[in-house]
Amino acid sequence: MKISHGASSFPKLDIREALVLRSTPEYLHRTSKQNTNRQSSTLRSAIRSTSGRGVHISCSAPPTSFQHRFEGVPFIGSRSIPITGLVSASRTMSTSIPLSEEPRRPPKRFAPLDPTVQHGKDLPKLKGVIFDVDGTLCLPQNYMFREMRSALGIPKSVDIIDHIRSLSNEPDTTTPSSTPEEQSTPAPEPRSPTDPSQPPSEEMLSPTSNDDPDPSLTSPQARAVATIKAIERRAMSSQRPQPGLQELMAYLTRRGVRKALCTRNFPAPVHNLLSNHLPEEEFHPIVTRETEGILPKPSPEGLWTIAQEWGLDREAGEESLASIAIGKQGEVDPLEVTKQVLGSGLIMVGDSLDDMAAGYRAGAATVLLVNEENEALSKHEYTGLSVRRLDELIDILERGFEETR
Repeated sequence: MKISHGASSFPKLDIREALVLRSTPEYLHRTSKQNTNRQSSTLRSAIRSTSGRGVHISCSAPPTSFQHRFEGVPFIGSRSIPITGLVSASRTMSTSIPLSEEPRRPPKRFAPLDPTVQHGKDLPKLKGVIFDVDGTLCLPQNYMFREMRSALGIPKSVDIIDHIRSLSNEPDTTTPSSTPEEQSTPAPEPRSPTDPSQPPSEEMLSPTSNDDPDPSLTSPQARAVATIKAIERRAMSSQRPQPGLQELMAYLTRRGVRKALCTRNFPAPVHNLLSNHLPEEEFHPIVTRETEGILPKPSPEGLWTIAQEWGLDREAGEESLASIAIGKQGEVDPLEVTKQVLGSGLIMVGDSLDDMAAGYRAGAATVLLVNEENEALSKHEYTGLSVRRLDELIDILERGFEETR
C-alpha cells in the first residue's frame, strides 16, 4: 500500500484504536470483531490520505484533554473516555509481564546533544525525556508498599489500588468489629459513595485530602483508603532525591530537552518532591494515576499523551511516515504508526517493569535506574540501557544515546 503525501490536511488517528487494532494480550482488545473491522477500515482510509506535513493522533474525538495546575505544578487531565470492550492490560500485568511475542526491535539511538560531536550527528534527534517518580526521581520507598499490603492483608501479587476498588463501598449496616478485610465484601464493580452506578472518584483515593471518611459512608473501601492515605502521608515526608537528580535536570534544561513525568503516584507526592528538590525545573506535562481517560503504566497511553502535548504528531513528516512498517497484506499497522510518530523520539527513565514496559510499547527508548531490588530487570527485553545514577545519562546523551541490550 502506498501512503499519499499530497493532502493538505491530515487525519486524526486514535491511539486507543491503534492499541485495539493490534489485538495482542499485551495491549488492549475489543470483544467485537465487527467493531474492530469497522475501525480498521476507518484507520486505513485515514492513513491513505496522510499529509507529508504530519499526522495528528488523538485519544478520542473530539479531544478533551486540558491542562491544570496543582499548587503551581502543571498536570494534565482529561475526561474519562468510555470505549466499549476496552480492557486494560495493566491490571493483570502490574506484577507479572510476559515476554513479548513480537520480534525484538533494533536498539534505539539518538544523535549526540553536544553539537561539536560529529560521530552520530545524522541519527534521529531526541525529542524529550519522560521520568517516573517514586524510585526514579526520589530514592525507593519500598517499605511503604509492604506497609500497605500488611495493613490490607494482601500478598505482593495483588495490586493495591485494584484491591481497594474491589472492596464494597456500601455503608456498613453494623459497627465494624474488626479489620477492614474482615468486613469487606467484594463487589463485582466498585461503586461511588454518592452514586452506586459510578466508580469511586480519584479524589476519594487521593492522599491530598486529610478529611476522615464521612461516618455515614463508612465502608470497607473507605477504611482501606484512609489507611493507605495515612501511610502515603508519612512516606511523603521522608522523600529523598536520587543522587545526580539536580545535575541531570539542570543539564537537560541547558540543552533545551523537554522533560515530563508519567507516574502511577497521586499528585501530592509528586508536588512535594518537585517543590522541595526541583523548584526551578519545569516538567510539562505531568501524568499521574489521577489523570482520567489515560490507562496507567504499563500501558503506553501516558507517554503518547505527553508526546501529543509536545506536538510530536504535528512535527512528523514524510521521513517518519516513509519508515513505518507495511504489513503482509500491504496495510499500515496503526500501532506502528503511533509508535513511530509519537514514541520513537522519546526516552523513558524508570525503575520498574511497568516503566520499562510502557516505554518499550510506546516505541520509546528505555533506561532502567538500577537499585538493589530491581537489578534483574537489567536483562529484561524491555530494558534498553541501565544506569546506577541519574547523572550518568549526561555523558551518554552528550556523546550520543544508544541502547545496549
